[in-house]
Amino acid sequence: MPPAPPKWPAATPSTQSQRALDWLNFFIADVETAFGPFVALYLTRSGWQQGAIGSAIAVNSAVALAVQIPAGWLVDQLRNKRLILAAGLACIAGGSLIVAFFPSYLPVALAEALYGSAGGTIRTALAAVAIGLVGHRSLHTRTGRNHRYLSLGNALTAAGMGALGHFGSIRAPFLAAAGLCLPAAIALALIRGREIDYGRARQASGRQDSGAARWREIFSNRSLLVFAVCLLLFQFANASILPLASERVSAEHGAISALITSAFVVVPQVVTALIAAWLARQADEAGRKKLLIAAFAALLARSVLFAVGLGPWFLVGVQVLGGLTAAVIGILTPLVVADLTRQSGRYNFSMGAVGMSGSIGATASTAISGFLAQSFGFVLAFLALAGLTAAAMVILWLWFPETVEAARTAED
Repeated sequence: MPPAPPKWPAATPSTQSQRALDWLNFFIADVETAFGPFVALYLTRSGWQQGAIGSAIAVNSAVALAVQIPAGWLVDQLRNKRLILAAGLACIAGGSLIVAFFPSYLPVALAEALYGSAGGTIRTALAAVAIGLVGHRSLHTRTGRNHRYLSLGNALTAAGMGALGHFGSIRAPFLAAAGLCLPAAIALALIRGREIDYGRARQASGRQDSGAARWREIFSNRSLLVFAVCLLLFQFANASILPLASERVSAEHGAISALITSAFVVVPQVVTALIAAWLARQADEAGRKKLLIAAFAALLARSVLFAVGLGPWFLVGVQVLGGLTAAVIGILTPLVVADLTRQSGRYNFSMGAVGMSGSIGATASTAISGFLAQSFGFVLAFLALAGLTAAAMVILWLWFPETVEAARTAED
């Protein structure tokens, strides 16, 4: 009988590394904020058509799609996880400056490609740093903490960018995004690399184990495949809501569109920050599946309410549902993948594969929904997104298992 693999030592990250990871999440919030609805608003004011905006934004998702799996493999292999995060911050800063000073199609497409390469790697690398510091058993607490700081950063950044866009220059949000990369880099440097355990960060079966599951074992994991399909449909339904809403508000309420767009971003981030810690506890106590179904139901309701569109400030209130979906999906994705890849040594590769499925959905969504809204109107576009969400809920309910027991019995 072969000997059991060595048990993990207790994960004891320093207060400095834990707090530095908090602030890294806080400052890296400009990833979503600057290149989310503010791009659509900026390009609309620059005279772009909805179809052109959708295709330019789709470059971001397409590049993120292309790099997801290679980035996950690289994060598994590379011992210095912080190096990948530093490269991502450089891409964000460069892309922000390009959009600010060169708002024509090819430069904007290049900027979106830089952001896509960062977006395709940063989330996986952050997940690896988190689990490498605290281990599988405590990952739910660390992930909730990550999202609390990420959401606070998003909320404050969006509020500031909305004010800059309204009272100053519409390009100011992108200059601010580039500037926020500096404190993010400082926070990254304060995380102690020696505390990010290489084996733990990729879910190896033991501290001395350098092997990993075969590729076909990962791709034949039925539960992981079901989860990936559900995320694909979720991102297809979710990725276009804010860009479409920003375009609609800009067309119908141009004078206050920057403030409304800012509120669209701030409200869900505040909600996420308020409930992140509670959701992280619920993910461990009540399980993953119930929370996932609740998030999909909230997205369905949100899509329908955006289609009804009873006024811009009513839609700002609807974004409370956006906070719920963002918190659940953001917190549960690394937890579910960790549950399903326990002792495989392929955690980050699997995160990349799941992220790729989401990128496929986001790419198709931003490319198709812009032309759909242009040809048939915003109401039909939002209702189509609601239909896809309903299909994802059925798949999740029928074929996805509860996975929380893997975390409860983990030794690390």
